[in-house]
This record gives sequence, structure tokens and C-alpha cells, in this order.
Amino acid sequence: MLIEALAPRTSHQANDPVARPKILIADEDPRNLMALEAILAAPDREIIQAQSGSEMLSRVRQDDVAVVVLDARMPDLDRFQVAARIKADHCPSRASIVLVVACGDDELNFASDFAAGGVDYVFRPINPTFLRSKIDMLIDLYRKTDQVRRLAEQEKRLLLENLRIQKEKIVAEQRLREREQHQSLVLKSLPIALYTATSGPGLRRLRFTNDSIRRLSGFSSSDFVRQPNLWEARLNPEEHGRVTQAFAEIEKAGSASVEYRWRCADGTEKHLFDHAVLSEVRKDGSRELFGFWLDVSDRRSLETDLLHASKLEAVGRLTGGIVHDFRNMLSVVISNLDLLHLLIRDNGSACRRLRSALEGAQTCAELTGRLLAFVRRRSIETDVVDVIEAVESIRDLLVCALGANIQIRTSYDKDCWPVHVDRPQLEAAIVNLAINARDAMPDGGQLSLCVKNVCRAADDRGHEDPATQEYVRIVVSDTGVGMLAEVAEQIFEPFFTTKNGGKGSGLGLSMVRHFARESNGNVTVRSAPGCGTQIFLDLPRARLEEPPQIESTLFDLSA
Repeated sequence: MLIEALAPRTSHQANDPVARPKILIADEDPRNLMALEAILAAPDREIIQAQSGSEMLSRVRQDDVAVVVLDARMPDLDRFQVAARIKADHCPSRASIVLVVACGDDELNFASDFAAGGVDYVFRPINPTFLRSKIDMLIDLYRKTDQVRRLAEQEKRLLLENLRIQKEKIVAEQRLREREQHQSLVLKSLPIALYTATSGPGLRRLRFTNDSIRRLSGFSSSDFVRQPNLWEARLNPEEHGRVTQAFAEIEKAGSASVEYRWRCADGTEKHLFDHAVLSEVRKDGSRELFGFWLDVSDRRSLETDLLHASKLEAVGRLTGGIVHDFRNMLSVVISNLDLLHLLIRDNGSACRRLRSALEGAQTCAELTGRLLAFVRRRSIETDVVDVIEAVESIRDLLVCALGANIQIRTSYDKDCWPVHVDRPQLEAAIVNLAINARDAMPDGGQLSLCVKNVCRAADDRGHEDPATQEYVRIVVSDTGVGMLAEVAEQIFEPFFTTKNGGKGSGLGLSMVRHFARESNGNVTVRSAPGCGTQIFLDLPRARLEEPPQIESTLFDLSA
């Protein structure tokens, strides 16, 4: 290869961060390779040599070459084959191919060369300055192309990172929403109403922050905003001073916990546990209360039931000793009545009264025996009982117990069904109902005892057992003063009584209710002020072929 002149070279130092680009020179003549390397060599680039088309392809496949200076006439592969191989092999190289051709070459075909991958031509004899200028321009293009590629990759990485962050943000927001929904559901399911309130002296204004206040009190959050004195106006008057004093001292203590009665929208009173905490002092010097309401009405009801149970336990311990002594005294009375009967058996009227007294004493002995069995946790005895016969057997006892100013009227259905109960308990229940009716007629009146058969689809407790659809109903009616509906709802509760002066223990009707339930029956009341009272004792019909199973405990006063 002939070189016109070796012009002075200027080293092209680029500030680009790309590594030193590689220039591949391919020629079969070693002298031409040395001359080209002398022209193109510079500190900012690397020169690679190849003496054949095959060697050049091997180098292109291995290295990322920036520019290929290729002799158009290679011994093994021509320029078209080399370019086609580079494209077909998908080499990592992004090289620009500069073809070195002789001036006036008959095989020169620009269209074919450019289509094959050629970028430019250099004609022999080579002008070093012209060649360097072309190569510098191509290397600069390579660097800028590499910069664009790197920027595109960086933007791609940034885009992927941004997408990842966006995805994590969406997932975090979704988890936050789910947590907020979970907390909201938990707060809604709890009997708790959260609120904030103003601190300091004066009216206590509550601002509730969740919807539980409507379920708890019947009022909405906006009701407390429209009526600032709503909380204080519905405090129980007996507890107003104590509660307001507790919240007045919260400035010193920092918190307050108070339990009080509060009247709801429907007029009922609930026991509320109110706990409030004083916030830190704000920049403007103000403070705020954060608190909650908790409905503890069920807990107070359980405490009341526990108190009743404690009373019943004390009564049971006391009854054991009293009943035993009373039974011994009844034994003495019955023995003397038997002896007295032998002495006056010729006096018919006296004997009739004596038999009545003896039957009453024996009934009392049986009742005390049953009560003693309850105290000692012994089983009771049930049998098929004719209700009409049982009522008639205690009629004389009722006449003596009720007094002369009360008339007894009886009414029985024909062919009344038998029942499967404990007879002494049945008799005691009728006597208890009659005594209560007597106390409701202080000026005298009429007591009606009615026994009849009834059929119902279900009992008053919602039981739908087909075997208990037929009942024997005992109705005890009086013409007394009657009672309000609110009182009638409580008469079967242990220790509840409307009698004054300690005349009633509040246990009689509770024992009647327990007897009815233990017998798989029920007892209900119907009354109105001035219209008297009716008590319905329903007992299931006895199936003689398959007597119903009854609990084997006597009067459980806590039922």
C-alpha cells in the first residue's frame, strides 16, 4: 500500500466515559497493516489487526469493535461476504465498516457496499489526514451512540425502578386501607364509642368520632354537636354531682375513669364506663380530652345475679337448720293431733276440723321434707297427678288460709288430662299463688281456680316440641288491685316483692316459675291496675306410655 505522506498526528483525547474504542484493521499485507496502525494509533483507542476475512470475523465476534478498516480485496472472503456474516451472526459489535479500495476499481458498487454494511470509502493512495478525520468522526459517532445507549439503559432502569416503587406504593396503600378497614370493623363490633371533648371548666361538649355511639345510646354524633348539653342533661340525677366532680378534677390527675347511669334515646338507662385522658398542651396553650364509652350494663346485671346467688346460698345454709327443727316440731303436732282424734272421735264436727288440721300439718311436713331434700341436693319424686283431685285436696286448707272475706270459686273442664309432676310442689305452687292473690285483695274479693285443657303450637319460650303441644292450664284469678306492666315483668324474679313492711320474701313466685320450668311447662301473668290479676300455670299433658323426663332438683331460686 502506498502512502502519500506521514502528516503529524494529533492525539484525540475524549472526555467521554466510554472505554477505549477498538479499531480493527484488516489487510493481507503486513506492511499495509503497519502503515495503517501508524496513522490511526492514539492513546484513546486500541488497534487490532487481522490478515484474513476469517480472522477478522473471529475478532468482531469476540470484541466490541468501533470501526473496521477493511481492504476490499481479501484472499478468502470478499467485502460482501464479510458484511453478510457480521449481520447473520448477530455479533455484539456495532462497528462502522470503512472500505479501502483502489481508485478506478471496476468492481466498485456503492449501492451494494452500503447495503452490505459499508459506511464509507478510502481510496488508494491513502491520505493520512483524511483517513484520521474519517476514523475520528466514526469513533465520535460510536461514543455518542454508546452514550445514547447507556442513557437509554439508565432510563430503562430508572423506569423499572419507578414502576417497582409505584407497585410497592400501591401495595402499601392497599395494606393501609385494609388495616384501616379492619380497625374500623373492630371498633364497630365493640361496644365502645370514641370521643373528644373540650377541657377546662364549664359545659362538657362531646364530639364522637365513630358510629358506635348510635348503637350504644340511640343518638348520632351530630345530636351531640347540635345539643352541647345532651350528655349532662341525661345523666342520672343521683350521680350528677359525683360524675361532674370527677371530670372537674381531671386537670390535676391527667385522666378520669367513672361509671354512671345514662338515659338513652329510648328512655332506658345504661351503665356506662367513661374513661378520658388529657392531651398534651398545644402551641396555643389549649388541651383536649380523648376518651371512650363502654357499655357495662351486662356486667352490672351479672353482678346483680351473683349477689342474688350469694343471698340464695346464705338462705340455703340457713334453711337446712330451720327446716330440720321445724320438721321435728311438726312431728310433735301430728302425733298430738292423732291422739286428740282418739279422744273426740264421737264429735263429728270437731273430727272434721281435726282431720283438716292433720292434713295441713302432714302437707307442711311433706313440703319441709322436699325443701330439706333441696338443701341436701337429694332427688325429688314425680308421678302422674290428677290436677283436679290435687286442687280439691287443698281446698279446705285454702279456705282457712284466705280468710272469710274471700270467696273461692272453682271451674274444671270435663275429662282433664293428667300431668307428670311432683305433687307436693304442685300443691305448694297453688298455695303460693292463692296467698299472693289474697294479699292483692286487702278488702276481700273473689279467688277463681280454673283447670282446663289447652293446645298450643309452641310454648311461651318458643319451644316447638310436638310432644308438648297439649297442656293442662291452671288459672288463678283474683279481683284485686292489679299491677302495672313494668311490675308484672318482674314478679317472678327472686326477692322481688310489692308487699310493704317486710311481709313478703320475694321467693314464692320465683319457686312457682322454677317448678313450672322444671316440669317442662311455663307460667305467665296478665294484669292491669284496677282489673285484677290472672296467672296461667301450664303443665304438659302426661303421656302414660312414655312419661316426660323432668329435672330432679327442687326449687332453684336463682332460675
